[in-house]
Amino acid sequence: MIGARTAAGRGRRRTGPTGPAGRGRIAGALAALALLLTALTVPTWVYAPKADAFGTVISPELGQHAEHEQITRAALACGAGKKSDGSCFEPDSLGQLAGHFGTFGAVGAPDWDETDVAEAHCDNADFLDVPGYPHDRTARDNAINGCIDHARARYDQGVTAAGQLLDSGDVLRGDQVDISLGCSFNVDGSGSRHNAKCDVIEDFGRALHTVQDFYSHSNYVDRSDPDEPIGPTNPPGLSQSAPSELMNLSDTGPKKIPPNLTTGYYKSFFTDFCTPLNTLVRHACMNKDKAIINVDTGVDPPTWSVSLGLLPQERTHRGVILDNEKRAVDAAVAETRQQWVDFRKSLSHQYGDARAHKMILAITQDVPKVDLVFAIDTTGSMAPYIDQVVSNADALLDDLSAGGNVPFVRLTDYRVGVVDYKDVDSPDPDSCPPDPYDATTDLPFSNSHSDIVDALDTLPGKVGGGCDIPEDMLSGIKRAVDFPWRNGGSKSIIVMGDAPGHDPEAHSGLTQQSVIDAAKAVDPASVYPILVGGDPSATAFETALAEGTGGKVFDSDTAGGVAQALVDAITAIAAAPPTGDVAAPTVTVHLPTPPDAQGGVFNASQAPVTGSVTATDESGVASLDCADNGGGLTLGPLTHDASGNAGRTLTVTGDGEHEISCQATDASPSANTGVGEGSDPVGTAVIDATSPTVACPASPALIQPADSRMVPVTTDVTVTDDASGPAGFTLTSVTGGPAGDVQDFDIGTADTSGELRAVPSAQYTLTYQGKDAAGNTATCTTRVVVTAGSGGAVAIDKAVSAVEKKSASPLVSPKLTTGHGGELLLAYVSADGPADGTQQVTRVTGGGLTWTRAARSNAKGIGTAEVWQAYATSPVTSASVTASLARRGYDGAITVVAYTGAASTVGATAHASGRGGTPSATVTTTVPGALVQAAGHDWSSALRLTPKSGQRILVQYADTRMDDTYWVQGAGPVVAAGTHVTIGLTQPLPDRWGLAAVEVRPALS
Repeated sequence: MIGARTAAGRGRRRTGPTGPAGRGRIAGALAALALLLTALTVPTWVYAPKADAFGTVISPELGQHAEHEQITRAALACGAGKKSDGSCFEPDSLGQLAGHFGTFGAVGAPDWDETDVAEAHCDNADFLDVPGYPHDRTARDNAINGCIDHARARYDQGVTAAGQLLDSGDVLRGDQVDISLGCSFNVDGSGSRHNAKCDVIEDFGRALHTVQDFYSHSNYVDRSDPDEPIGPTNPPGLSQSAPSELMNLSDTGPKKIPPNLTTGYYKSFFTDFCTPLNTLVRHACMNKDKAIINVDTGVDPPTWSVSLGLLPQERTHRGVILDNEKRAVDAAVAETRQQWVDFRKSLSHQYGDARAHKMILAITQDVPKVDLVFAIDTTGSMAPYIDQVVSNADALLDDLSAGGNVPFVRLTDYRVGVVDYKDVDSPDPDSCPPDPYDATTDLPFSNSHSDIVDALDTLPGKVGGGCDIPEDMLSGIKRAVDFPWRNGGSKSIIVMGDAPGHDPEAHSGLTQQSVIDAAKAVDPASVYPILVGGDPSATAFETALAEGTGGKVFDSDTAGGVAQALVDAITAIAAAPPTGDVAAPTVTVHLPTPPDAQGGVFNASQAPVTGSVTATDESGVASLDCADNGGGLTLGPLTHDASGNAGRTLTVTGDGEHEISCQATDASPSANTGVGEGSDPVGTAVIDATSPTVACPASPALIQPADSRMVPVTTDVTVTDDASGPAGFTLTSVTGGPAGDVQDFDIGTADTSGELRAVPSAQYTLTYQGKDAAGNTATCTTRVVVTAGSGGAVAIDKAVSAVEKKSASPLVSPKLTTGHGGELLLAYVSADGPADGTQQVTRVTGGGLTWTRAARSNAKGIGTAEVWQAYATSPVTSASVTASLARRGYDGAITVVAYTGAASTVGATAHASGRGGTPSATVTTTVPGALVQAAGHDWSSALRLTPKSGQRILVQYADTRMDDTYWVQGAGPVVAAGTHVTIGLTQPLPDRWGLAAVEVRPALS
């Protein structure tokens, strides 16, 4: 019933509202819900939904019982074999409105695409008349009116859409009532959605969803638990009946809302629980959504519910109180019936009774396509019979178009043509002159009432000739057979003549059998003779034509004469299903299955995945096409075997899930397209042809000092794979040094620890192979480097930093005192500059040292980022370092760092700049154990920065006065020489930036 907010669970195909249901959120939601329920410690009566969805699908796993569908069918189905008089819906039309097993219909569409629209489900009109309740009556009234207005807007839109069912002459527009391919629904209702009938059904169905939900999600008809106090989990019940004036959508007047009316508050699936801790009347406490409804008997479980394992204990907290569930269902059924009564009245009010009557039949009947040709003998003896046809022409067309005052008629999407025939095959031309033609077309196919009547009116004036027996009936029928018939409808020829036909016809060569064969070849065109005149030979000849083409004979020598025989023939034609091959081909997709150990996933050695699709049809297969929701399908050419069965190869590439859906078109005149009974048209192939990502950093990666001791080393091996998932790793080799220098690493296992000897300048390489669940593999190597001698690693001894936010130059650091001699000093300088020029540091002084530029990034309009270097052989005491700028009057920052264990000069350098994008610069190290350090500048934003993984920001200043950011960052130590180190940030910057980077090398002995 009665709808929830997220769409229904997975079906075989995941398409839109008219296809089998599916929504990716459900699986994740169920998993999250399971964890949440495990953590809850509340009384055992807590009710929480299995999944916040059901719509019109049936799923025991999701607690979905097709409630909206069953309610709509119980209210509006015509019943087996009954034709609609406008008060009920015939099967195909009802299927679009209500849905059917495994699909959403119009009434279920809001559970697909309006899941978070509270008004579509009458939610969030919660109210409780107790002190301190968070929502007052005014908010409740606004929410109830919002629900009513939402339903009324759809209702009114449906009334408007019905105006397109008929043309200006009140003739049915066949293309606007054709639902043979099903309707597709969209939420906003904008533009041309499908055709008029689908639009009316969608709008009316969405309105029904809302009013049905009103009875499930409110306390209007239910009763409270007499054993529990009134409160958020047990609001009062109003025990009212349906239909309710509140849901009278045809009435635009103000609604009187009962004082204690409430619906449930709903925010999200993850918060919708009914517990004693509730402070609001929640949807989970209020809804009666999980009724198991039997269309014929109410809420008693139908047989399908038992076979699917749908049990009563799945019903809701409010639904199991007293008879609340049944009351909600009964009310929704009654309201649904009343809505259709009101809708029909609204159509009459807007369009008038006669026009509305046709519209109502067009909506409720499964309107058949009828192509009909009258083939009438106009030789001299036919005058009295033709007069009866002409005098009853209007009534005959009313039988096809729901005209006149008849309470029930079969509405059809009809086209009528008119042919008359005579006799040119005279055995004695002197005594019996031949007629001027054998057969002629008086009217090609038309659905114009006046054109058809006019064509029949011409026939009396053409009567004459035919001075012998038989006539050119076969020419008349063959001319009708050659009309341009439509696919998917009945094809009928009403023949009326008082004489048999020539067999064969001398002038044309036509025989009775050849005409029957020609009629059958168009799927067939069935012949319906109207017997007139009483000639036994004519009766026998026409009966053979009817039997040979699947038609039926009607005798005018009964009560009502020709007129009644024509009415009976037209009634039979309208009621008959389309003839010939009307079924789409049987389609089967064949895809291989991956080995069991791969979890249903194909790996790189098995990709591309090759399969096939086959199609069979009694008429042959004209085309066979497939689609891949994963976008990686290549189809082979269409082939046919000796029996006419069709096939194509399927080649599927690309990582991910590929759902292959196929359909075919047969070679019959109807060109039936889709999939027929017994098809298995969907296949799935999941491919993971991408190797996993394997990382295996070692710790320590740099061993020092090199004193030949055995050093414990561990690796942190991770295997990641986004497709099939990781499936472990093994150590495949450890190389470098004699065997005795490597201990306790067990090759061929998932060993991540052992010992390596600190031999000077040694390099050890450990290799691991990772595997994903699909069987793809990848390797990772990690190196452990031993320093060349007993020296230590590069380390920061001291650092000072300052930012100058004033229109002055130079930039001056705080005083620096180092603890040792033999240290490398680096000055990192970042400064603002002009937008139309360049900035640079002209010189750096301080500490009595000689400073030289190591790296600079100062493209036009970005300011400057620079690194200057000096080497202090003795300790530095209270020294300030000064950087002078070429363009004075700009803010900037200076950071001075003293490094122990470093070489006297930097090694490799790099610089980069950009006008937006992510700042980075790449330095290729020249020795093992080096650090990579950088100075950076953002020209126009004051930001908090995030460095790349494994790096660190040493200093950063956000200069809000000038909207600049100055920073210093570092990476390392880097294990091996020749390593490309990209230093920078993870975040893209919207403006200009510069970055200057250097390699700080260890002073290896």
